[in-house]
Amino acid sequence: MTRAQLPDPGRFWIRYVPRSWEPPEHPWVHLAEARLGEWGRAVSQKVAPAAASISSLDASPLDDVLYLPPVPTRRAAARDKLASSRLVDGTPVVVHLFPGEESTVPAVSGVAFVYDLLPALLARDLDRLSRLDHPPAGSAVVWPLLPGLTDDPALWDDGCARLAAAGVRCVQALAPSLEPADRRRLAERWGKEKEEEVFDALFHREPPAERDFARAAHRHGLAPFLARPLPRAPVLRTENLRLGGVLALVAELWLRLGRSEEQGQAFYRAARWIDNTTYDVAGLERDGNLPVLPLEPECRAVAAEFLETGEAELLTALLAEYVAPAEASEPMRTDHAIENANEL
Repeated sequence: MTRAQLPDPGRFWIRYVPRSWEPPEHPWVHLAEARLGEWGRAVSQKVAPAAASISSLDASPLDDVLYLPPVPTRRAAARDKLASSRLVDGTPVVVHLFPGEESTVPAVSGVAFVYDLLPALLARDLDRLSRLDHPPAGSAVVWPLLPGLTDDPALWDDGCARLAAAGVRCVQALAPSLEPADRRRLAERWGKEKEEEVFDALFHREPPAERDFARAAHRHGLAPFLARPLPRAPVLRTENLRLGGVLALVAELWLRLGRSEEQGQAFYRAARWIDNTTYDVAGLERDGNLPVLPLEPECRAVAAEFLETGEAELLTALLAEYVAPAEASEPMRTDHAIENANEL
């Protein structure tokens, strides 16, 4: 069985999450919930027996991204079989892996492999990053931001240089929420060399902004967000989800840059509506009927431009500002979008 959540670019576009599965033995980041996942002795007796297999997921095709979390090595074949069958059904899938871990899932459209660096970063084993030798197109690496452990800008620079050299194209930062038990375990196991410093950071310091990491990664040519995995036939509404993804990323960047909360939420509302409607939005635009949709003018302007040209100038500008060096980052002008909105 799965549970559903709103797809979010900051959480790797995940829509559907298995309710239970057997987690790996080492630390990992729960991409859908932006927290540390259960691992090792932290796995409760309640969870482990019920999570022996993820093959009991709903059999019907899903219309948006299914998340397949990491599993122990002995469960990898079952995980890969499930992912492959879902891709045949048209369901887009995010497969959570670790550097050096191999998968038999075909690298086709609709699948995104996301490689979790947490174990390598905690062990300071950056050589493990070289195992990510030219990952498939559409893949990404997640860099967890843990205070005192993985938030050193020098570590970012070294790691991103290695990743870029290995052919990685996207590294997305994620600052997971930490429970007190997480902080204690991290401090006890990986904070011994600088015990007081790491303990203080974990318990009293906020992680850096994900934007700070994105700026560092951008210097090495690395993109800050995973591209939205899209469904394939027989699942429908692919083009709607593509457009919804553009508006959702505009909304996320708009809000991260500290712009109007009201306008940012309007972009998100438009993205959710387009994701869920049964109308063919691209067809409506071709017929000149886009103005009848329940979209606010600024949102309609972005949608119209993207449907006509395949690009969105506002999204390009927001991305550029988001990764620009701190001293060069200035509020961008949005006159173009506003002018287009007023014309519709």
